[in-house]
Amino acid sequence: MLPDRPIPTVKKVQGSLPAPPSKSATQRSLIAAALAAGRSRLCHPLLADDSRHLIACLNEVGIQTRLSGPEEAPVVEVEGHGGQIPAARAEVYVGNAGTAMRFLTAMLALGRGEYTIDGDERMRKRPIEDLLAALRALGGRAESLRGNGCPPVRVGGPGLRGGPARLRGGTSSQYLSAILLAAPLAPDGVEVEIEGPLVSRPYVDLTIDVMHRFGVDVETAPDGPEPVRFRVPPGRPYRASDLEIEGDYSSASYFFAAAAVTAGRVKVERLEPGSRQGDAQFVRLLERM
Repeated sequence: MLPDRPIPTVKKVQGSLPAPPSKSATQRSLIAAALAAGRSRLCHPLLADDSRHLIACLNEVGIQTRLSGPEEAPVVEVEGHGGQIPAARAEVYVGNAGTAMRFLTAMLALGRGEYTIDGDERMRKRPIEDLLAALRALGGRAESLRGNGCPPVRVGGPGLRGGPARLRGGTSSQYLSAILLAAPLAPDGVEVEIEGPLVSRPYVDLTIDVMHRFGVDVETAPDGPEPVRFRVPPGRPYRASDLEIEGDYSSASYFFAAAAVTAGRVKVERLEPGSRQGDAQFVRLLERM
């Protein structure tokens, strides 16, 4: 048994520090930049394993990326091809990066070639059939290679035409985010109907916000707190963008809480005041207290 170790009391937490970059904003921005026409610059991305897997996969399908800048202020440049997937065939590996698996599955379904997306043994047990079925409804080819609705998956030609699709709201909001991110490149536009309450809505809001920063607006109906349809009209492609990746409110919330309980004062930089991240509500809750 480990000995007891007293923790000294801190009278007040004081200080200033930058928030770590948001992983969710980083990965959504990488996909939008890859589908835009031209070079985008993403400043202060989070270069964790999930993002590195996604960047490596983009390079493997012919979308060039370049990392520059110091470790504390990295910049990723992405050379997008306007929705075209340069490689005619590729096999990419995402490890255990679930977001990368879902986003790449929808993105590569736009291509005319043949693309296999695989992961580690844990990833191979994670269902993805709802997303594959929605991509097939939009005209794409998408299949689980083992026939069990889990990775590895194969997607590709003839590409996504678009049209209507349906998703269950109670499974994963990442399925909806994946389709929305690919939707601007579908010639017929895309309309997704959600069946039942939508889980993790703030992540979908963050997806819509990132798309807006790359020049694409998503329509919702009815216009209220719980829309049941999301629509991306045809003819609205992404524009290359220079983007500062916003800080992560989830990580920053610990510092705010420490200041609140000790009557201290903490300044956390690189946070978006109007962020769509769900944990941004924590700051607003503290303000009401």
